[in-house]
Amino acid sequence: MTARRPDFRLMVGPEPFDPVELAQESPVELVQASAAAGPQATVVQFTASLSGPDVARLKAAYGLRLDRFVPNLAYLELLDAATADRVRADFLIRAVTPFPQASKLSPDIPATGPLALTAVLFDDSDAAAVTASLTAIGAHDVAASDAREFGGRLRLVFGLDDVTKVAQVTALEDVTWLEPAPAVENQDVPSAQVIQSGDPARGTVWDRHLHGEDQVIQIIEEGTLDLNHCFFADAAPNRPGPGHRKVRAQFKRANTAPDSHFMKVAGIAAGDELGNSGQHQDRGGAWAAKIVANDSAALRDLGPNHRSVHQFLEDGRGVGATVHNFSWVNALTVRYESTARDVDAFCFAREEQVVVAGGPNTRPNSRNMPPGIALNAICVAAARAHPGHMTRGSGVDGPSFDSRRKPDLMAVGCGIRTSVLPPAPPQGVYCDTAVQTCGTSFATPNASAAAALVRQYFTQGFYPNGKPEQDKIVKQPSGALIKAVLLNATVDMTGHPGYPSDIEGWGIIQLDRALFFENGTRKLIVHDVRSAASMATSATRSYGFTVDNAGEQLKITLVWTSKAMTEVAPFTPDPIRFEVEDPAGGFYMGNDFDVPNGVSRKLAAPPKAPPDIANNVQMVVVNNPAPGPWTIRLRPVLTRAPQGFALVITGGVR
Repeated sequence: MTARRPDFRLMVGPEPFDPVELAQESPVELVQASAAAGPQATVVQFTASLSGPDVARLKAAYGLRLDRFVPNLAYLELLDAATADRVRADFLIRAVTPFPQASKLSPDIPATGPLALTAVLFDDSDAAAVTASLTAIGAHDVAASDAREFGGRLRLVFGLDDVTKVAQVTALEDVTWLEPAPAVENQDVPSAQVIQSGDPARGTVWDRHLHGEDQVIQIIEEGTLDLNHCFFADAAPNRPGPGHRKVRAQFKRANTAPDSHFMKVAGIAAGDELGNSGQHQDRGGAWAAKIVANDSAALRDLGPNHRSVHQFLEDGRGVGATVHNFSWVNALTVRYESTARDVDAFCFAREEQVVVAGGPNTRPNSRNMPPGIALNAICVAAARAHPGHMTRGSGVDGPSFDSRRKPDLMAVGCGIRTSVLPPAPPQGVYCDTAVQTCGTSFATPNASAAAALVRQYFTQGFYPNGKPEQDKIVKQPSGALIKAVLLNATVDMTGHPGYPSDIEGWGIIQLDRALFFENGTRKLIVHDVRSAASMATSATRSYGFTVDNAGEQLKITLVWTSKAMTEVAPFTPDPIRFEVEDPAGGFYMGNDFDVPNGVSRKLAAPPKAPPDIANNVQMVVVNNPAPGPWTIRLRPVLTRAPQGFALVITGGVR
């Protein structure tokens, strides 16, 4: 039998290419390029996957960073000619070639100007020197966006009026990727109770005194809040800060005005009437939580006022926010770009954080868009108001552009009455509310509120006994755990056949399906593992549990926090093999579903390869599970960096 030849093509640009073949076809051009003065953007390709000792040696011997992976088996480095020659002679090397300029270009760059662009640089680039080079080319309003200290990228955002000069920009060796600057587009019941219990008359989580106390949700939107609205006001002097009843911080420009969309989103998440706390019929899903209001308009700006998504996220984290809400999309692209990468880099570096982002509203031929398509984001579409909540009201079908499951889940986003700006805001406090039409913008804060309630469940010590216990408090549950519990709490939407599906994702949130309370029959088991305690490649970790009640559906959800993908060549996350064995020796694999029946397929033996290596959310669902001992086995297939993960088990289990 002939051995299969490895695929060494680089998966960048419109068509993959083999760097060895490129060197053979264009030797003169590559020799000229290698002779250029100064370090160059260079592709270093290896003959096989690198081990830990390999990585350590290569970094020490040549100063390689090995932090920008390019499928297949390659990394993007900034090397001078002498170092490139030394690396080329190493026994692990297959090819060392200049990085083609065409591979630096996003296909979403418009063909006509003027352009607003984002250039991604190497981490050790001199931003001032590159700014000077861009200015000489004709760029204007150049501003640096530097998130390196917390796991992000060094970028330059600028205007370029002459499209013909794009090639000169990509010729700069420090530039690794060029894409359009983001274009923000808003995705404008008693809904909170529906996502708690499926019934607008039953707030089963609120009834357990979980309303969002001590939780902080950051709303990242264009505009800001009007603190005179009763949902956000406090007694005089009514200034945002740690002592304010509702608004922990308000990041805005001097001329930023209250915005209607901002008011609606914040009200759905955490609005609560001054002097009547927890009683207003239109209060938010986590009405006792506090809000950080952050004006995202600077994301559009060129010049010194520009700020990145990563910086907005760090703003909120710095004043205590752990849940971050984006009710907008970058309407320029369906691809993995800077806003999605910022979300992933932030969540990977800050493991306790949760990012919730809306998908696009219903429109012909649309696809899910960033930042919601980020690996670590919870992408939300809108369900109709009760009693039609088992049908989608707004959103677009998955999967994402790179074939991952997006949207992740649904929350009610139709028919919600919440805070609005009146036509002429009066002096003093006012309390106007109005019913909103369907929008993913409004489902997203509903999901953010649910995330805050799940987080409070752990920070107040409800786990594992279903009641608040001081010695059971988890001060910083991971974002992976919050996401896994929310996904485990989803139920199949009867208005859409098959489960899971590209229409509903994993279904609509119903929190009391996952959160166990005292005397409940449906139990909860969780394992929250940070990156420092994660698994090495091919190391197996096992978890056991027992099924006592076969009448309760068994649902197991695995979520791991993925390292951010590279801009030049996004690829699937480092997969973790997820298998479950029942008492009789039957096997179930993560995301291997009998879709018409909405349950996992039972196998006589586990397959050699996991059925899904694209998604960092994996699930097993079994109806009428066999009583007795069950075993879960996890094994990383490839690990470029330690990955934290969360495992959530619900059912008649212990």
